[in-house]
Amino acid sequence: MKTKYIALCIVLLVFSGQVFAQSNALSSSPYSLYGLGLTNDIGTGKINGLGKSGIAIPSSTFINNSNPASFGAIPKNAFFYDFGFKGETNISAEGASSNSSITANFSNIGIAFPINEKSGFGITLIPFTSVGYTISGIESYIEGSTNLFNTTVEGEGGINDLKMNYGYSLTDDFRLGITASALFGKITETETNYIFADSYSSILIDEDSRYSGLRLGAGFQYDIAKNLSVGGVVNLPATLSGDTIGTTTISTDVTTEVFETDSDLDDFKLPLEFGLGLQTTLQEAFTVSLDYKKSFWDDTNQSDQIGTFVDQDFFGAGLQFKSKGNQLKFFNRLEYRAGFNYDNGNIEIDNTRISNSAINFGIGVPLKRDTSSMINFSYSYGNKGTISSGLIKENYHLFSINLSLEGIWFQKRKIY
Repeated sequence: MKTKYIALCIVLLVFSGQVFAQSNALSSSPYSLYGLGLTNDIGTGKINGLGKSGIAIPSSTFINNSNPASFGAIPKNAFFYDFGFKGETNISAEGASSNSSITANFSNIGIAFPINEKSGFGITLIPFTSVGYTISGIESYIEGSTNLFNTTVEGEGGINDLKMNYGYSLTDDFRLGITASALFGKITETETNYIFADSYSSILIDEDSRYSGLRLGAGFQYDIAKNLSVGGVVNLPATLSGDTIGTTTISTDVTTEVFETDSDLDDFKLPLEFGLGLQTTLQEAFTVSLDYKKSFWDDTNQSDQIGTFVDQDFFGAGLQFKSKGNQLKFFNRLEYRAGFNYDNGNIEIDNTRISNSAINFGIGVPLKRDTSSMINFSYSYGNKGTISSGLIKENYHLFSINLSLEGIWFQKRKIY
């Protein structure tokens, strides 16, 4: 039975990878033009309603992908699943004009289970970055001529993160973990040029850029006291290699010519990252979680065509309330959550950072009283960027649903 569960979930992971790879609706932000796209800010389980904070939270009731050490806390005989979906409404403003868009897609899929009484293992597939932008209305003169051409640039795709986590409990209070990520994906950019002269002509350039690489990391969690835990994570620097296949189609009133190219891309470097987290319980019903993370982008010594990569700081805070009243009553088993997260951005354009901040609200609805199975709903309202310096400011509404399910292995049925 155990083997069948694992085989089924691996098939689902592979299927979801195909869905992520083929989707063009993972993002709708002009800022996804930079680098390999926007870094994913959606987590598993209850994390989305807690300001994206979870480094010190153990995986005792759900899959916590924030820290591999958390997998050392998976209960014996438990089998966790997590399926996530997200939808986003994005309103971007530039000067006096604004545009809106809506995207929706899978956000993650994962499984986790104990290996023995002291260790656990998990696999998750989640977008690492997402790309989705359209830039239109760019007009330029043909060099040496008074003729105009109009350019539209569109991009879609992103990088996926297939992550394997292993956690081990050295003692009842101290856990260590290691993680390995296989990063892979495709970014497609289409540039269309319409030339207005004595005769109509167009130039269509399609480029498929594929990247892949491996990243390693580690983490710890320590329960200092009954109501206080701390945690830490580190992700090592990594290099993603890539190649691009391009097709250029030149069309006029009378002819069409097609040219194909195939070349290697410059490596894209991911920085050293570390994070610290804290979780504490207040008056038994309230749980507070705090996270801080830093990414050392300066050390990668790389620039985008328009901006420069700079060190990034992230702050996340979350508060959860669960009644300690009669647990036979449905409303006493609901979990209510609120949070806030802020990061100062890893891209600087004309000495201006592209920062991001959001407030979060969430609720966990239990499915069965004798398991940890729960539907986790979350909503975030945030903004990114600025309208100063000729940049774009985004306001977004982000909704997510995570089906965090628990199966029980090898538990004997009671006969009454």
